Amino acid sequence: MAEPVHRIEIARRAERDLRKLPRQDVGRVRDKLAEFVAGAENVDVKTLQGRSPWLRLRVGELRVLLRPLGPTESADRKPGWLVARVIARRELERAIASLDP
Repeated sequence: MAEPVHRIEIARRAERDLRKLPRQDVGRVRDKLAEFVAGAENVDVKTLQGRSPWLRLRVGELRVLLRPLGPTESADRKPGWLVARVIARRELERAIASLDP
């Protein structure tokens, strides 16, 4: 089996967010991230206005905040994504304000 071209790293904060979610929501988030990395066209992802390179991935009422990994962040130099937060839609503005520039 071929190794994926892109990989996903989960930040500690996002891991805590995932632990608070019901198991079925965690599965939906993981499935949607896999679709995103595979390049599926039906994934609802948008750039956060004024917060480039941050992206918002919609998974039902949940939002996944992610950005590309920088060259110094990836030990194997392969392209990948850092998932910073997994939050409810109503918490989006507060979470965006807390992101690193």
